[in-house]
Amino acid sequence: MPMSETEFIAGSRATWERLAGSVRTAIERGVTRMGAPELRMLHEDYRRTAADLAYAQTHFPGSRTETYLNSLVGEAHAELYGSSPRSVKGLGAFITRGYPKLVRRYGREVALASALLFGAIALGFLLAHVNYPLARMFIPEALREGVGDRAQQSADIAGMAESIAPLLSAGITVNNIQISLLAFAGGMTFGALTTLALVQNGLLLGALAGVFAKGGQSLFFWSLIIPHGALELPAIALAGASGLVLARALIAPGDLSRGAALRAVSPDAVKLVLGVVPLLVIAGFIEGFFTPTLADPVLKIVFGITVFAALAAYLGLAGRTDHRAAWPITADRAP
Repeated sequence: MPMSETEFIAGSRATWERLAGSVRTAIERGVTRMGAPELRMLHEDYRRTAADLAYAQTHFPGSRTETYLNSLVGEAHAELYGSSPRSVKGLGAFITRGYPKLVRRYGREVALASALLFGAIALGFLLAHVNYPLARMFIPEALREGVGDRAQQSADIAGMAESIAPLLSAGITVNNIQISLLAFAGGMTFGALTTLALVQNGLLLGALAGVFAKGGQSLFFWSLIIPHGALELPAIALAGASGLVLARALIAPGDLSRGAALRAVSPDAVKLVLGVVPLLVIAGFIEGFFTPTLADPVLKIVFGITVFAALAAYLGLAGRTDHRAAWPITADRAP
């Protein structure tokens, strides 16, 4: 005779809660950083919970217990086997929950890449004020004479604003895409090219911002950059983080060989940089259809800040599921 749902919960709940805790640990630290005993326990609890899910699907279909176990087993499987999304539903789950979790898992790499990029922007801005000939070296040739030098010389900047806007915006967008690809691939050079790509791009943007500031046109400049840069700059930082993930595996492989360490983190690094693609696509639409408009510059900047805030909320909050907090029923409350 099949056991009741209350008996079923009471007999297996400890295993489920232990598995939920292991899944949270795997999400926060990464499976590759868990010790062998933890991995064995995770696998054993996963196997038992998967069997419990099959039992619940047979005897308690449609119950909250089945729903809970289905979610728990799915997340455990994803952490254990790194399964990539194979369906529209799976892809949606990765976008809405999996990718933000991945970004937070590699928070140190994201923070370091961001520090390199935005630190270089600040340095480029400073150089434009104290040593323009040096700052000029970081401005691409296509923008150097027509934009940088004229702004530096205060040569009717206001008058040239409308004519240079398409060149300036499009040129920086193309550069950002190239930098993102280089930042990822540069991880294979022990992070040297990744660091160079982030710093060079930051110096470029900072130097341009500096010369426009000297010419009294900061508002114009940032109204061209911030609307789509609110996504492009984080995308570059994320691409750089993916390169740093690869670099860390090569520099500090731990107990593994460099090849084994690289194979262990490569799936995550690839997923991390693939998440950059939709950000660049959306930024491209903004750059093509909103940035060039005659909308008020302040409105453009506010729009960009709003877009960035939405991205930060998505990456920081989405997918923060605590299985224990989401536990649907208790043994003494089961129907």
